[in-house]
Amino acid sequence: MSQVAPPPAAPELSAKLTAAALGLAIVLGILGALGASVFILVMDEAQKWIWKDLPAALGFDGLPMWWVALMLLIGACIVALAWRLPGATGNGPLTGFHFDTPAINAPSILLAALGSLIFGFVLGPEAPLIIMGTTIGALLMRGRAPQLVQMGMLLGGAAAIGAIFGNPFVMAFMLLEFAALGILPAIALVPSLVALGSGYLVQIGVGPWSGIGTHSLAVPGLPTYDNLSVRDLIFGLVIAVIASIVAAIARELGERVAQLAAKHRGFVLFAVALLTAALAIAVTEITGVDVGFVLFSGQSDMTSLIAETSILTVVLVLIAKMFAYGMALGGGYRGGPIFPATFLGVAVGVLSSLVFPEISVTAMAATGIAATATVMLRLPFTSALLAMVLLSSSGAAVAPFAIMGAVVGFGVRQGLDKRDAKRTSNRELERA
Repeated sequence: MSQVAPPPAAPELSAKLTAAALGLAIVLGILGALGASVFILVMDEAQKWIWKDLPAALGFDGLPMWWVALMLLIGACIVALAWRLPGATGNGPLTGFHFDTPAINAPSILLAALGSLIFGFVLGPEAPLIIMGTTIGALLMRGRAPQLVQMGMLLGGAAAIGAIFGNPFVMAFMLLEFAALGILPAIALVPSLVALGSGYLVQIGVGPWSGIGTHSLAVPGLPTYDNLSVRDLIFGLVIAVIASIVAAIARELGERVAQLAAKHRGFVLFAVALLTAALAIAVTEITGVDVGFVLFSGQSDMTSLIAETSILTVVLVLIAKMFAYGMALGGGYRGGPIFPATFLGVAVGVLSSLVFPEISVTAMAATGIAATATVMLRLPFTSALLAMVLLSSSGAAVAPFAIMGAVVGFGVRQGLDKRDAKRTSNRELERA
């Protein structure tokens, strides 16, 4: 399966961009960013209340381990409830990003996403943010020509997912890659860029208004890297291969779980919840780390992971996160694939620097992030830029490592796609 689903075809616009088209892009950029910010706020506050405030209010000294299993099971129940709504939670994270989901399906998908993300499953918020934006676009353009509705959904969805990246350029690069692949008309790029820019103004503010705040993607705690060495380049190539394999295992697990879920979706949904809980509890009991190292997207735990000095702890976290991620990808839960993949990339980089202290953890993290993201997204340019954005405070010398990781990851992903195509062809021959 492709990790990137094509955005909707843009309307047949003239080569000349009209003021009305750019005005629409500004409006949808603002509304898409606002919708995304509301979703993120609800998700963050609910996570804090369920995992910190509520246990403390009930008098628990720390988080009891049975709480982990209970919350994951509650999340599974919410997803099962969402199945009963129109759209039945839509497409899973393995099928890519969708900019053409009917608005009537949005409540089902967003409810399932909240049940997944708030209650600890290993997925990111990107996919439901797109749904927020596309739904706003569809509602605003309701009653217009189908091509205009599709354009509105694209602009709203792009602005919404751009809100989580902390700046508009990661999403802009993603759209450029869509255009390069031929799945997005070039004429849609400028309106999309305008939508991303206006959405960013919502975050940073204008004049005396300070905005609603940005979501920083920086990974603090990594030392500055400004002296590139041949040794690091050699190790970086090895780390790129290892990180790509880790991401490929998670993706393959997701595919296998999705095949099982197609036949027994209720059983798989709750089995994934229990297995994820078991992994988180086991790693916490063995190593003493917080359950958040295994649960959630991993975005807020990267700094703590970088500070870890135990090889055993990092190995166990990496393995547990990889399996929990793979199961969430195919188990019926809803969210995005990007942030857990970057956590795996950082974990591989941290582990390599613990095993070989003479190499740079910063350079290896850049390699790992770009490699894992490319395997999951099949977008090497966007993945390399994402690694640079995450490590922006560490110096420009990490750029060759980000590129190396993206190229190796793309090669691994191409190999996986060829194998999947061959499997599909063999199955069709067997049926014939």
